[in-house]
Amino acid sequence: MKKRFSLLSFLALVMVLLSSCETTEPPTPAENLTGKWIIQSSELLGAVIPGDGSYLRFNACTDTQCTGEDFEATDGTSGTFTYDLSDDATTITIVDTTNDGGNYDATWDILELTETDFRIEGNTLFGSFKVEMTKE
Repeated sequence: MKKRFSLLSFLALVMVLLSSCETTEPPTPAENLTGKWIIQSSELLGAVIPGDGSYLRFNACTDTQCTGEDFEATDGTSGTFTYDLSDDATTITIVDTTNDGGNYDATWDILELTETDFRIEGNTLFGSFKVEMTKE
């Protein structure tokens, strides 16, 4: 009887422990992208420019559109943009039609996109332009 009770207790404990274990799926690139990204630095022609409080905010996409907001700390302006993240998360196309908040109108190569870090690179008339951001 004692062995039976111990075996039943052990099995009940194992079942409770197994049922309480949840597997969490890692976030998708689109989920990682959603949020406010503070610009830490930019690089153009080998010159690194430190961040000044400027940011990009990527809203979660709706069925029809992905939108965001850019803010430029040096002049205190903000603007809106639309974006398209490629299916394989290697590029992001930002359509930014005004200079308010900065102008990020380009197709950017994604160098890194994690839950905390976002690095992109685009081409300009002067060469490649890199932007490094961290999530707020």
